[in-house]
Parts: sequence; structure tokens; C-alpha cells
Amino acid sequence: MKKLLWTLIIIVTISCEDTLEQRFSDSVIVGEAIEDLNSLNLAANGVYSFFAHKGYYNRNFVLIPEIMSDNAFINAFDNTGRFLEFDNYAVNASDSKVEETYNNLSRIIATTSIVINKANILSFPKTEQEDANQYIGEMYALRALTFHNFQLLFSQPYGFTKDASHLGVPIPDFNLLGDGTNIQNPGRSTAAEVYNQILIDLQTAINLMHVESEPFRIDLNGAKALLARVYLHMKNWENARDMATDVILNSGKSLLTREAYFDSWAENSNNESLFVISNIESDNSGTSSIGHFYLTFKDAFATNDFKNKLSQTDVRKQLYPVDGQVNLVTKFPRNTTQDDNIHVLRLSEMYLIKAEAHAQLNENLEAQQALDIIIQRAHAEDMAPSTETGKALLEKILLERRKELAYEGFRLFDLTRYGISFTKYRQDANPIEIVAPADKTILPIPTDEINVNPNIAHQQNPGY
Repeated sequence: MKKLLWTLIIIVTISCEDTLEQRFSDSVIVGEAIEDLNSLNLAANGVYSFFAHKGYYNRNFVLIPEIMSDNAFINAFDNTGRFLEFDNYAVNASDSKVEETYNNLSRIIATTSIVINKANILSFPKTEQEDANQYIGEMYALRALTFHNFQLLFSQPYGFTKDASHLGVPIPDFNLLGDGTNIQNPGRSTAAEVYNQILIDLQTAINLMHVESEPFRIDLNGAKALLARVYLHMKNWENARDMATDVILNSGKSLLTREAYFDSWAENSNNESLFVISNIESDNSGTSSIGHFYLTFKDAFATNDFKNKLSQTDVRKQLYPVDGQVNLVTKFPRNTTQDDNIHVLRLSEMYLIKAEAHAQLNENLEAQQALDIIIQRAHAEDMAPSTETGKALLEKILLERRKELAYEGFRLFDLTRYGISFTKYRQDANPIEIVAPADKTILPIPTDEINVNPNIAHQQNPGY
């Protein structure tokens, strides 16, 4: 089906050497393709295919932040040679995986912007305007999600400087995208400017959206959940608390039971899925998928440091079975068909955001209650209610985030946003001590980008 959807978006074949200049000019031409509500819907559907790419959610974005943290290491004795540089903190600006991810993220920003531009100049019948707004809102939300992930990988956390004045990622002139005549070479914006754009996009999306949809397309509740996540990274604790609470109370979603938790990872979606990247057997990343990486090639494993944090009564420990002397990662179990769906937003994350925000606001009882919902769901035995406050409570929440959100692409960013030094474990070499803040917990701007864009040429991340 996805293959047919691409007939509505004419893709110019772009090699691995393509540049931001090309992608922000005319890499996707949709002007003649979007003519009515149906073609807008199909074009929006097509945009989702970019997310199911090995350079984004199907592998790189959920893998790299785990390998570069204290959660995972590469198989040192029998590997396919991939991602070793991330395991060794030896990434350079010419790295193909860095370029692949950078290109994919910037291409999505261009694509969503072009769809928004073309849709906004169309006139829809009154009977169709509400649905048109929904589809346009989805594009704003997907652009916000990609800007945020782009920022997490290639820029220091929002609080790295007091006013977030440090370099973020490039923001193009959205109005000039897609006309085929303007070539843009945007320099890097500040982190504050990027996050402001993310907030604008999400508020616009929320104002446009009106329906709940299947979890394979981001909807009103998905946009609110993403906004809660963004507020958390901005340390806007009040809004993070309120938005997460809104999703918990009003999304209609519910946490899985302990008994259903383990098997849920093999399902397409479940009761707590807010937004899921869909893969089907005939249209996925194949041997480059995240499940194939962990379970067929067995190229990476869970660290003992992580697994030892899980008690014997914790259902989540079953996701990391022992294989010889290493711990497998089975959160992506459909490695045979290579079509694991990737969870981007889950209700359990909202409880953890709510807990952290309450704790930061010294609302200890509310923080403890939200945290305990996740803890008690995980364990076979009754757990004593949390009584910690202050620093101890925050540390307990971060530990629970590590347990619940493991191998979904969160761990490195939790460490860096709090400025936590950590040990990067390796299988056949001494561990690397990462002292925060560290230059190389973020990725370099690709060399090809530096070479062709004069406005970014002197804006490389320190250490590269």
C-alpha cells in the first residue's frame, strides 16, 4: 500500500552524498500532486514512510542513543561491523550512519513543510475542511517530532546554556520550500529558536486536529503527548505536568496489565499506544531493521549494569534473556518477518513525565503516586509505596525511566539533559568514562554538509 502512496509524491532519487541544500530546495515535488482532500490524505500517508526507514525509527534513532549510553554495547567478537564507532565513541564527521540520519531527518522537515504549504493554498468544501485540517495538523506534528529528534542528536540539551543560545539545527525558510527555484543554505539556529519552532508547530497541530485516529497516524492525543515530552526537555515543569495529565485523563488509553506486557511487544499496537510507526512484511527495513540487528545478527546486547537494575519480580526482565554470557534485547521480537512496529509515544511515558514534573515542582505525593503506577504494574509482588522526596525521588524516577523506556531511544538524552556522567560499557575493552557535559554525546554535522553550505561551514560541533 505504501508503495502506491508514493505515486502522489514524486521523489527525486538522492544519493547518500545529497546535501541539505538539495533537500531544502526541490527534493520532493508535490505541487501538482495535492489537488483535493483525497490526494492530501494520501500525500500525508506517504510522509509516514520516511519514519519507517533504517536511518530513522526503524533502526538508527532508537539504536544510537542506547549504544552511546550505559544501556548497550556492540558484540565485539561476532559483529557485522556496524555501529562500532558509536560503541567506541570514535564517530567522525564523515560517518555514513551520521549522514544517513541527518539526511533523513532534514528530508522529512522539507517534505512536511511542502505538504503544509501546498495544502494551505487549497480551498476545501466546508464539508471537508475539518478533515483537511486534521491532515495538515498531522504534518505540523510530524515536523515538530522530527525537529525535536534532530535537536536531540545534533545539539546539546536545551538547558546546556542558560538562555538556550547554543547552536541547534538549521531551520529553513518554510515558505520557499517546494517551488523548485530557491536553493537554501540555512545556518544553524539557536536551540531556543528550534524549540520555539517546535512549540509553534505543536500548538498549531493541536488547534487543527479534531479526531482520535488509529495509532499509526499521529492524532490530537499524540501531539499533546509529544508536547509533554518537549516541555520536559525544556524544563517547563508546569506545562509538562499539565499536558501529560491531560493525555492520561482524556486520551482513552489505559496501561497494559502486567500479564499482557511481555507479549504486547510482538503486537502491532496495544491499549497504551499513542503513536506507532507501522511496518509490514513487504515494506520494511529488512535485515537493516532494529529487531534483526538485536536478534538475528546479535550485534548488540544489554549491559549487565542495566539488567541488574531489574529485580526478579519485574516482568520487564523477561525482555532481556541470557544468551551464553550476554543479555539479548527482545523488545523488537519479530526479527524473522522484520516488521516490528516501533512505538514512538506510549502512555507509560506520560506517567513518568507527570512524575518527574511533579517532583521538580516539589509536589511529592503526586509524583510518588504517578511513579508507583508504573512500578507496581511491572512487579508480580506488592511493592511498598514510594516515600522518597527531593533528589532521591528524582533519581528513582530516572531509574524507572531507564527500566521502562529501555532500548526505545531515550537513555542517552536522559543522561545528558541532567548532566549526568556515566560509564560507557564495552565488551572487549575498558569502559569509557563520559564526564558531563561531553562534546561527543552529540553527533557531528556531516562533512558533506559542511563542505557545500557556507552558512554552516564554521558551525561544526566542538570535538569534531
